[in-house]
Amino acid sequence: MVSAKRKQYLDDYVDQRKRINISLSADEFTKVSYLADLNHTKPTSFIAQLVQHHLNKSPFISSQLQNEIKEMKYLLRNVANNINQIAHRSNTLKVMVDERDLLMELKKLEDGIATFITKEANK
Repeated sequence: MVSAKRKQYLDDYVDQRKRINISLSADEFTKVSYLADLNHTKPTSFIAQLVQHHLNKSPFISSQLQNEIKEMKYLLRNVANNINQIAHRSNTLKVMVDERDLLMELKKLEDGIATFITKEANK
């Protein structure tokens, strides 16, 4: 016999959570399973994440891509630190550093990162 508390919990759960069923072809399921494995989740959890990201209008970024972006941010901070050190040395020694060349190198780096992220997000 189900206790009143348990019955109330089940009623609340049914009211708050809705279940949907979808049909996928074997190829589609294989793709979903593969992507779920890459993200260390189950296929149903992966699809739920995709739906949430879509509803929130934020792009889904795999954990692998998130790690790569994190590594790029770290490297960019190192580059920025190096530029600050060059600027400090230039000011201290009154040696002129061609800042246009430095800025062009930063622009190349920024363009490369943007291209990489776009390419990875479209996979």
